[in-house]
Amino acid sequence: MTSAFTMLRPLVLASGSPRRRAFLEGVGLSFDVHPAACPEPRPKPGEDPRAYAARCAEAKSRFVLSELSGRTDRPAVLSADTIVILRDEEGASILGKPRDRNDAVAMLSRLSGRTHEVVTSCCLAMDNHVECFDDMTKVTFAPWPLPVLEAYADSGDPLDKAGSYGIQDGGAFLVSAIEGSWSTVVGLPLNIVLERLLRAGVLGLNTSLREFS
Repeated sequence: MTSAFTMLRPLVLASGSPRRRAFLEGVGLSFDVHPAACPEPRPKPGEDPRAYAARCAEAKSRFVLSELSGRTDRPAVLSADTIVILRDEEGASILGKPRDRNDAVAMLSRLSGRTHEVVTSCCLAMDNHVECFDDMTKVTFAPWPLPVLEAYADSGDPLDKAGSYGIQDGGAFLVSAIEGSWSTVVGLPLNIVLERLLRAGVLGLNTSLREFS
């Protein structure tokens, strides 16, 4: 496909997520995929959820950048980490991937009929440059009854997703409203990512397209 962007230096996506890969491919970027095989950091007591997501994303980028230190083409590494945050009278709870089907049902029951936050934090690392940035979208679930939530959990779709649902997959029916970016909920705030890649000199604009306008 013809892209509005041109690559100025190699880009590596430090994630095995097919959804994140599809977003970058959809705007015509070329990149390598190198998932970060490092342990996921655990939240610290009292840690702000957004700070935790940024710490996870930075750990992944730094890990992959270190693994690629032998490359002479100086790639830029982009990582992302998505968390679901439910705020209630007990404070802010981070809802990660469920342990099993029953844990998924418990999470979905907590989210049913309520509004929660989805934060995707990204980290861009290259040479001596490391920057983290994030985006937050509010998502409201319709008040689905327990049998519906159990049927969705039985489908297996929630088991590898933060908060036990995928808005881009079978869990779309759960959602009654979103306030913010849909791509952030899926796992990559695409508009912000592209702006940061342009600013950092990883991308340029494909000015050759103007010759045919």
